[in-house]
Amino acid sequence: MAASFGIDALTGLANATAFQHDLQEASERGNRAHVFLIDLVGFKLINDRFGHESGDVVLCEVAERLRRSFGDSGLVARIGGDEFAVLVEDAVGDEGDLEAALQEALGGEPVVVHGHRCLLEPRVGSAILDASTVPTAVLQAADERMYLAKRTAGSDLFDRVSELVVGLLDVEDRIEQALASGIAEVARADAVCVVYSGGEQWWPAEPGPESAERLRSLARAAAERDDIVRTGGRHLGVPLLADGEPIGGFAAFRSYPFEKPDRIALARCGVALGQALLRLGESRAVRRRISELEYLAFRDENTGLANRRALLAELERHDADGAPLALLFLDFDGLRTVNNELSYEHGNELLRSVAGALERTLQPGELACRLHGSGGDEFIVICPFLGEAEVSARAVKLERTLARIELPPEIEQLYGGASVGYAVRLPDEEPLELLERAAALMRTRKRERKSAA
Repeated sequence: MAASFGIDALTGLANATAFQHDLQEASERGNRAHVFLIDLVGFKLINDRFGHESGDVVLCEVAERLRRSFGDSGLVARIGGDEFAVLVEDAVGDEGDLEAALQEALGGEPVVVHGHRCLLEPRVGSAILDASTVPTAVLQAADERMYLAKRTAGSDLFDRVSELVVGLLDVEDRIEQALASGIAEVARADAVCVVYSGGEQWWPAEPGPESAERLRSLARAAAERDDIVRTGGRHLGVPLLADGEPIGGFAAFRSYPFEKPDRIALARCGVALGQALLRLGESRAVRRRISELEYLAFRDENTGLANRRALLAELERHDADGAPLALLFLDFDGLRTVNNELSYEHGNELLRSVAGALERTLQPGELACRLHGSGGDEFIVICPFLGEAEVSARAVKLERTLARIELPPEIEQLYGGASVGYAVRLPDEEPLELLERAAALMRTRKRERKSAA
């Protein structure tokens, strides 16, 4: 039990000092223990949107939920900001069961903030303290795993594979290390072994002899064949395939089973990484261009803003959150005329100017996207946590901002400003329904502007 000097003043939980003290004592007793570090994704947005007093209410609610779920069986602590920790000694059930209970405790019911129902999004990193580990190493491993979970929050498995390939193409040396950490991120793995070019690399570090030999053997077995090797639901071996031939392999372990989507994505990962490893022998200019092409799968080529694919993925993520959400939908006038009377180069310059002005208005947590509609002159801004009055004011202000952008004289005389519609998500409204409603309101606003002119 934490000493009184180790109490967090806000939540009444143990603080970081008390948690580290109890972890050290558990290690000295020789007890096996599960350690969980928890970070709340989106907490900064709640602070920014509703103020720090509301953020404190959320932190106290998180503390109370953790206390109810784990206070009788372990130590619960707030170790700083929106980070919490749980220590459970001699637990009944495995690490995956405990983490599932933790996710359920925090992610089940929304927290009500100023009348808005905000879902908590915990990201958890876990590690085991036993006779073969020391407290500092256990905390570091749990922290690294929490960081990986936070980085991949809301992202799609297949998108993460593409991001990993892009990142690999920019690596100058220590390829195996980049592979191991990147694969761990894609797979949400607790441990990864990569066998490539006659060597091997581990993430986060080589485990004990028994675990290391199992992963090493699995990675080598995968390197000798062209399909996935499975030994139980929590271990997976995947070949690195280049032009259909294995040139290496990797093995991953995590505390809960790999499901079918994981296996499909990691099989694709093995193919994509194998091909990327071949590209590493090409010139830097070629690699850079390949990287740009991969990047453009999620970006609009002319403006650099997110594209329709990225927009839909972000809307799905916010739909799962259930948090308040608004959309700004804008269309500007003059692109077709500029294209026809001047040139497409001038049209692209106008596009980039509007996109740049739009991007400079973004607030933390917002995302701007370009849609390739009939004219390619439509943009969307996703605005978490905005209500009706606020998004209405943003729409008016945005129209004024876009009416005053600096343009070359020959383009400025053909540019007609922008029409901005907006919509706030209704209860149980699907993302595409929200998008269509915002588009309809934008068209209404466009007709109003033309009538007024």
